[in-house]
Amino acid sequence: MKIAIVEDDIQSSQTLQRLLNAYANCHGLSLEIITFNDGIQIVDHYQNDFDLIYFDIQMPIMNGMTAAQKIRKIDDKVVIVFLTNYVQWAIQGYSVNAADFLLKPISAFNFNEHFKKIVSKFLNQQKTITIAGNEKMRKVFIANIFYIESEGHYLHYHTLDGAISAIDSLKNIESTLKTDNFFRCNYGFLVNLAHVDQITGNNAQVGPFQVQISRPRKKAFMAALTKYLGNEVI
Repeated sequence: MKIAIVEDDIQSSQTLQRLLNAYANCHGLSLEIITFNDGIQIVDHYQNDFDLIYFDIQMPIMNGMTAAQKIRKIDDKVVIVFLTNYVQWAIQGYSVNAADFLLKPISAFNFNEHFKKIVSKFLNQQKTITIAGNEKMRKVFIANIFYIESEGHYLHYHTLDGAISAIDSLKNIESTLKTDNFFRCNYGFLVNLAHVDQITGNNAQVGPFQVQISRPRKKAFMAALTKYLGNEVI
């Protein structure tokens, strides 16, 4: 797991590094930690290779919020966490899809509770499923699947890398993915709740796709989506 700490206060940066390393040692994790003294340092040389970035919000040259906004334009996957003395920054953080805010000074207990959820989210993003397609077996990150469509004896997996078809039943794959936040919005579609961006009437915006929600399943689907979104708040 590659982590950036963007913090102009040396003591705060060292405290966060100590907490990260202590958690990693306790739980057998491998972490690569790189530090920056200002937002402009990470923005100017950003390579889309970090899993997690901690931004101090108040820095003299380029503050953390501005740096996060610039990085979010080129990387919509990296997890962003803000370090701050002021809770009022939390509202603005929604504009960059911030995963969390840590109030300074950071205690070991608060950090461990926070990082436990970050690690869980990271590990879930690394989970894969093997799809036996028409021509070859393909391993796909579960997090990259938008939804799965049933058509006859075939399933069509709509993913970030395009569509993949395989012979299987939706009932079978639904059982396989039951712990990965997939839920049926109608008889023939199994949706990854992580990619649901908007609900309009009986339609769900799932990434770039519009998927219809059947009336009999809408109440259960909305309940599942609400539960998922509640669990996502760190």
